[in-house]
Amino acid sequence: MDDRSEYWWVRYNAAVQPAEVGFVGGIPMTFRFIGTAGSIPASSAELIERLPAPPVPAIAPQPEPTAPAKPQRAGSWLWFIGILLLILVSQCSGQLFDYIK
Repeated sequence: MDDRSEYWWVRYNAAVQPAEVGFVGGIPMTFRFIGTAGSIPASSAELIERLPAPPVPAIAPQPEPTAPAKPQRAGSWLWFIGILLLILVSQCSGQLFDYIK
């Protein structure tokens, strides 16, 4: 048997309220009205219409801000050596091309 819960408009004591309806095998068993703690048996209320989606809080919780990442210094020497190599190649490129010919 499949147990599921859906959100419906429910008539209870001459008032229509949104509720979470617990189904067992396709039969409604309990109602829990949105914003209340307890539930009532399904025989004392009437289903009116299914709500399209579960209700969401009006104010969504804000994610915690993360600490800024520390700058990465592990590759700084590699960049330094690479730039020195580029300067060396650019300074000696004329002589290198003369040797190739």
